[in-house]
Amino acid sequence: MLWVRLSVLALLAVVVSAAVAVGHGRGPGKPVATKYGVTSQGRTFELKLDDDAQPVAFSTELAAICPSGRMASMPWSPSEADGVAFHRAGDKLTVAERGELWALELDGTVAKDGAVRGTMSLVVHVKPKTRAPYDCASPRVRVSAGR
Repeated sequence: MLWVRLSVLALLAVVVSAAVAVGHGRGPGKPVATKYGVTSQGRTFELKLDDDAQPVAFSTELAAICPSGRMASMPWSPSEADGVAFHRAGDKLTVAERGELWALELDGTVAKDGAVRGTMSLVVHVKPKTRAPYDCASPRVRVSAGR
């Protein structure tokens, strides 16, 4: 009976080790290459790729226009290593982050070499104490990196 338990435990250990190894291979890689680009707002766009030429991080800045005509700018540097999901479906890439007072989104297409082309948006929710709340929103900002 003891040998049966030990055999089952050994088999279980092998299965768990294999599952961890397979799951580990599917996660985001570490950035090993950088592609540079620009947004339609004239801001730089720095794209980090892993060794499979998959985007895992980027850095840029977006500007939103408020109803008064004033601009609200916000830097954006999401990274899978920091827990931000880079959703992939075929060659499509979607990245989104939201807070209580802001929302950022990127919808793009990834080429085989990791180059990205798409659009981004920023919405800033302003809640003044003495006036009604309002939103500052960017237009759809075009972005291209690595092409």
